[in-house]
Amino acid sequence: MDLLERDSYLAELNAHLAVADHGTGRLILVSGEAGIGKSSLIEEFTYQHRKLVRVLWGACDALFTPRPLGPLYDMAPKIGGALAGLLNSGASSTMIFSVFLEELQRVPAIVVFEDVHWADDATLDLLRFVSRRITQTSVLLVISYRDDELGPHHRLRIVLGDLATIPSARRMALKPLSIDAVRSLVGNRTMDAEKLHQHTGGNPFYITEVLANPESEVPGTVRDAVLARVARLSSSGYGVLEAAAVIGPRVEPWLLVAVTGAEGPAIDECIAVGVLIGQGDELAFRHELARETILEAISPLRRQNLHRSVLAALKSSPGGQSDLARLAHHAEASGDHESVIEFAPAAARQSAAAGAHHEASVLYALVLRYADHLSLNEYALHLMAYSRQRNLTDQPDEAIRALRMALEVCRKLEDPLMQGEVMAILTIMLRNNGSNNEAEQTSQAAISLLETLPPSVELAMAYRAQATLCLANGDYPEAIYWGEKAIAHAEKFQDLFVLAMAHIIVGSAWLFLDYEKGRKYLEARLVLEHEIGNAVHIANLYAYLGASCGELYQFTSAERYLSEGIDYVADRGLDIFVRFMKAWQALTLIHLGRWNQAAEITTQLLESPIGSTIRRVPMLVALGRLRARRGDPGAADALKDALQLATNTATLQHLGLVCAARSEANWLAGDRQRTLEEARVVYDLAISKKHPWFAGELAFWRWKSGEMVEIQPWMAKPYVLQIAGDWQAAADEWARLACPYEQARAMADGDTQAQIAGLHIFEQLGARPDADLLRKKLRAAGAVGISRRPHPSTRKNPFGLTNRQYDILNLLISDLSNAEIAARLHISPKTVDHHVSAILSRLGVHSREQAAAKAQNHPNFQKK
Repeated sequence: MDLLERDSYLAELNAHLAVADHGTGRLILVSGEAGIGKSSLIEEFTYQHRKLVRVLWGACDALFTPRPLGPLYDMAPKIGGALAGLLNSGASSTMIFSVFLEELQRVPAIVVFEDVHWADDATLDLLRFVSRRITQTSVLLVISYRDDELGPHHRLRIVLGDLATIPSARRMALKPLSIDAVRSLVGNRTMDAEKLHQHTGGNPFYITEVLANPESEVPGTVRDAVLARVARLSSSGYGVLEAAAVIGPRVEPWLLVAVTGAEGPAIDECIAVGVLIGQGDELAFRHELARETILEAISPLRRQNLHRSVLAALKSSPGGQSDLARLAHHAEASGDHESVIEFAPAAARQSAAAGAHHEASVLYALVLRYADHLSLNEYALHLMAYSRQRNLTDQPDEAIRALRMALEVCRKLEDPLMQGEVMAILTIMLRNNGSNNEAEQTSQAAISLLETLPPSVELAMAYRAQATLCLANGDYPEAIYWGEKAIAHAEKFQDLFVLAMAHIIVGSAWLFLDYEKGRKYLEARLVLEHEIGNAVHIANLYAYLGASCGELYQFTSAERYLSEGIDYVADRGLDIFVRFMKAWQALTLIHLGRWNQAAEITTQLLESPIGSTIRRVPMLVALGRLRARRGDPGAADALKDALQLATNTATLQHLGLVCAARSEANWLAGDRQRTLEEARVVYDLAISKKHPWFAGELAFWRWKSGEMVEIQPWMAKPYVLQIAGDWQAAADEWARLACPYEQARAMADGDTQAQIAGLHIFEQLGARPDADLLRKKLRAAGAVGISRRPHPSTRKNPFGLTNRQYDILNLLISDLSNAEIAARLHISPKTVDHHVSAILSRLGVHSREQAAAKAQNHPNFQKK
């Protein structure tokens, strides 16, 4: 079928290729519903340039669990060199990514990643890695995906959010064909073009299937159209087609022959009818929807037998034996439990090594379904491996459940060492998920058990777990004590993981006792780990440094560590660390006065899965503080959720963070009594732990509420200065710490000149409640020339909206529904609801129509 109404897209791709060819690579995100013609467009584009530039094409497969780095395996034969060897050698993803990037930097190319809605974690990390460096190449990187299959929490949504911020990225959303295009395709056929357009929605694939059977009525579904097309095949041809559907999106001719025994004419028949096409040395379905239709039509028994035949053929082939995820897929589908147990664990380990942790967890879950065929020891080990992968994908509840099961199995085995190891790991996971009381009990049980045995690595793990709990509780000398015990044992047994983590805990504890000593300790460890190249250790170091510096109000340092850490782990399959660091980054940016940027981060985090308590608490506190300081709705709800999570942890680390934020929010809401009550909740605990910042801020809010407080010399200096009445010194101290909001709050206690300067800061930040309070105070004191509110034109975005809210306001003007806005911006409808509520509040209107009208009448509002 001719490519109708696609000339503008081809022209756009040609323009981007010209830019890339001059040494500035480009990223193109091609989206659209299934059958809209993404592959046809890209194929036509690459065909036009096939003699002028190298084309590398890789596709993601809709298998039980995708092959790790599947598209790279497709490209490897054409690339040659070291890449193919690295892929099959178990090399680290970092090395594979670097070699691939070096290859892309060698010569100009068009590189296509097709159907990334089915991509594995490692492929998504590869795309992040390459996309962020694409301008260093002469490559046009084209990524296609179905936007109609992305649920609110689809992994690709988060990646798309990251890629969309890259300056070289461009979006290309394909539209359905118009009624005129459909009329052109129908031509002289006796078929109702309008009815065809209505039934197919202008989808090119659906239209093609119907036009392939012009003598029939327009079918109600594409399934009917596909089956009508293949009904013309002989029994041998249809058998080949069924086998090809079972084999998968990519079909090797030798494998098809091995499974069916078919000869060339039967395969040619499938090509002639237009269902199978040739792609290089392989066959493929013309469209995945056609393969899915054929697959669904096969009877369960025949489908199982075909999978069994495919598995046998792959096992007997040297090339097939190395494709572990594919072997596991066909083993599961054929009901061959022995082959599942043989291939799935190896495939899981291969996926984990490549950074595809989600796929690894799915494969381990597959093995665990066959627990009756495993020994107790194997079952326990697979449970532990499964738990680790679930933890790395930020699914703490499932990770903890698996460890509890492993612990029961270890007790049946009467293996105290393994039992102690499981309890040590469980301690950390319980703590991360907010169950600190149970974590304490589990930790003590692990130490008590393991100390009755000879010294071991497992005992070092238990000491490290106890050190982690002490750090969370604010017991810093005890954290150092247990951490150094863990280090001594880990060094004896050369366990690099426990050794690194124990050093991180000790260094973090020193940060709170002696900031400079702790910082130098952890900086030195960071240099060492970079030399070693262990990504998990480096990620932990950045996370601990960033969060601890943030807790100690060293926000400039925190922002640096967090930014470096997020950049480092973003394309290494460690999303759990990215989300944790982004939560703290949002909180840090709020204190640094970069509120719009913080709002973008919190919005993105809201779209990701629930995750662990240690990530959710700072994220919710950031959201609550930002909403409270801006006067936006929803602050109380966010901080209520944060309090519930923090209460479960029963640690100052989380309770101090939440109660300080709730004190401030109540003050801004004008509730002095609630401010005082919130400030009292953990004040005594903060005093007992001598936490300078939690104790200082809570003392400040008690003082603001009219209560006398006893100042301690170790409390945070700016709070002590302000309580003592030295607002100028307090403001100077906040300025030194780069905290403009707190600086303005101190200036609000000063003379008229200071108050006016503070008001200006509040207005620049968009701190509406504080600005209103201070404006009222100035007018009551007789100050003149104080406007009621700053004109919105003084803000970067009119009305002080975030960039995301500005985009949504533009779409409101276009009269799009929340669901349509969500689809357009690749966010969830619930997130759009939150943004619309904030927009209405910011504009001071009560409806979407009023918001649109007010925006269009604003002199500085620019319609996009």
